[in-house]
Amino acid sequence: MQAIKKALTFRASSIGDSLMAKYLLENIMASYPEARCGLVVASRGGMIRDLLAAYPWIEVIEANRYSPRALLALLKNFWRSDFVCTLYTGGTLNFSTKFIARLLARRGSLIGFTDPSPVNGLLYDTILPHYGRSGVPRLHECSALNSRGIPIATERMTFKYLPQHGLLERFNLQEKKYIVVGLFSGSAARGLSPERRQELVNDLARAMPSVPLIFIGTETERAEIHKMTLPQNAKIVETSVQEVAALIDQSAGMVSLGTGTSHIAAHLRVPLVVLVACQGLQWVGKDQFGDAPISVFSRPEMCPNGHDYFGYGKCLDAIDMDAVGKRAAQEFGHLLSGQ
Repeated sequence: MQAIKKALTFRASSIGDSLMAKYLLENIMASYPEARCGLVVASRGGMIRDLLAAYPWIEVIEANRYSPRALLALLKNFWRSDFVCTLYTGGTLNFSTKFIARLLARRGSLIGFTDPSPVNGLLYDTILPHYGRSGVPRLHECSALNSRGIPIATERMTFKYLPQHGLLERFNLQEKKYIVVGLFSGSAARGLSPERRQELVNDLARAMPSVPLIFIGTETERAEIHKMTLPQNAKIVETSVQEVAALIDQSAGMVSLGTGTSHIAAHLRVPLVVLVACQGLQWVGKDQFGDAPISVFSRPEMCPNGHDYFGYGKCLDAIDMDAVGKRAAQEFGHLLSGQ
């Protein structure tokens, strides 16, 4: 097997996808510690660099058709890469990504996943099966590694962040004495309606009346949270990605919709109660995270013909929010009580 001196992977510009890229690359590094490793995203490069700040050996490259300089730098630094893997998607990966990946990869080194495109056989050296949104992301990464004979050195996915000194003091919090809450998932179709969102907050406050609820989110999401009726001990905090990782890690647990920060919690193995749209269940199962302390709530039967992208998530709005609150109290109670 040819030694890997340069490894590159293309991903969607999200926390979850970037964490999967990290998992792939750290397994490559375990066998080839001198390899130069790159992660290519089309946008949000600053956020992803913040996410991966504790992994300085991963070069995050933000490149798209509007950034010719970045594309030229990518070609200069990763030309003739020994391992190149494109992303798996629920649809068809755009031709431009495949074409750039082909330019960068040595012959025999480009790995891709099946999609409806007729050109895959002309571009990819190895085409791996992909079962739409039912495939488990971690297993896709393992398939890519196995296709090149690279052993899986790390079965369990983990995450590390840089020390965030004084973070709890800044928000007047005590370690393991608060709950982190994520109410949004990036799109309405994968999210709760405002009414059900409020009901979730009410039921969490009822189940854990003396526990501080710490709400996180983007600037737009925080503005929406400010419009809600919150318990007296609630805090809405503004953080970097590194800070939110530390905040989650030092909490008693997290209640969240399935989104980037819930992926961080699962990687950190923080107790997690997660509300997941039916098309995202493969991101939270045992094949993905093993025995991590995750409680999953979803109502996939509400989308019998596949996820309904019209309006708010029907498979989420049908969840019993009272049951979510009670499960959170049950899962986090021993930490909150100091036992």
